[in-house]
Amino acid sequence: MQFKVLMLGTALAATFVLSGQAPALAKDKTTISFWTFLSTEGTDPRSAVLKQIVDGFNTSQDTYEVKVDSIPFARYDSQVIQATAAGQGPDVLNVYSDNLAMHVDAGTLQPLTPYRDMLPDDFVTDLKFFVLKGELMAVPWDTRTWLLWYRDDLLAAKGLAVPKTLDEMARDGQAISTDGLMGFGIGAGSAANGVGVTEAFIPILWGAGGDVFDDTGKAIFNSDAGVKTLTFMRDLVTRYGAMNKSAISMGLEDMFTAYRAGTVGMTIMGSFRVSGGRNSDATGDRLQTAPIPGFSADAPSPARLASQTLALGADAKNQEGAVAFIDYYLNNQAQLGFARANVLPSRQSSYDLPELAANAELQQWKQYVHDYGRFEPTPVDFPQLSETIAKALQQTIVQGIDPKAALDEAVATYNKAHQY
Repeated sequence: MQFKVLMLGTALAATFVLSGQAPALAKDKTTISFWTFLSTEGTDPRSAVLKQIVDGFNTSQDTYEVKVDSIPFARYDSQVIQATAAGQGPDVLNVYSDNLAMHVDAGTLQPLTPYRDMLPDDFVTDLKFFVLKGELMAVPWDTRTWLLWYRDDLLAAKGLAVPKTLDEMARDGQAISTDGLMGFGIGAGSAANGVGVTEAFIPILWGAGGDVFDDTGKAIFNSDAGVKTLTFMRDLVTRYGAMNKSAISMGLEDMFTAYRAGTVGMTIMGSFRVSGGRNSDATGDRLQTAPIPGFSADAPSPARLASQTLALGADAKNQEGAVAFIDYYLNNQAQLGFARANVLPSRQSSYDLPELAANAELQQWKQYVHDYGRFEPTPVDFPQLSETIAKALQQTIVQGIDPKAALDEAVATYNKAHQY
């Protein structure tokens, strides 16, 4: 099933500032707890923006004081679910859109529907995608898509242009490969539920004309398009030699680390990681991005969309204060701060800010999102689905299992668990 991205044209003026106001005394303030995977003291470029937002909100008024708890991404969701089950969940929590259904099912959230008028109305992605069980459960603070990352110096050294097709991408990956460099790679291991595989598999599957699910939620990625996609991903190792078998032992974070270390030349990775990817002597501005190539040069693979979102915790005691912080987090100055860290804003009006209007790379990503973007809601057990797809790829590469057979097994396993 395919969903179009709604690009709204309303331009709203920023009504809050991040800092510069005289701090109010905190002793009489009501504490608002905020759990997120980011750290206000971390090296991630987004961390500094988070600190500015929290400090700015805390000094902008004398009623609330936000306290941040930073939890590593790999155990974030489970810790939120466990804490909420014990009645100790946060007031505001960060939820990755792929895991939103899981949190709703686990009861970690309460609806934002009653507070809709307190929040912006010019989101890039239609808020209907964040409505579950008839209620608005979260609002996005970023827009993210997946891109081809490439090193322009490595391509230039071989006289190669930016690939327009998947075949060109694979051949370019083989051409730039050396004993110490994997020309193209994805995190093909099972770490973090195999998301490194899913992030590449889904847009390429869509580009081949396939879908992950049918309209009833039944998995159908063992279609001809699915077989074509998995065959190509296998061939990156077995036919082209662009990717090493060692990728099977690497998770997404391992691949990101390898790219920053200069031992991988091209990959498929998120727009939101580009700034971090460039924060390395081995990469720097030599890391460039392009739409994920398609099977033909007529169009790239669709841009798979997702978002980091803000949600109201099930245990929130002061809902209005929590929503006030969520609204502040979404103001256009905060969006600008994240954009400086190469994060695509979630609000359409932010793109009209002069600095963002002049940012050619962000505008290029926005155009890819506008022209080819797809947002597909994920099921409660998306992590398990992702791991199942990763296992299918591993079987084809390591055990030589036919891609059709591997996908048939993956689909049967998933659908059996849902009694389809």
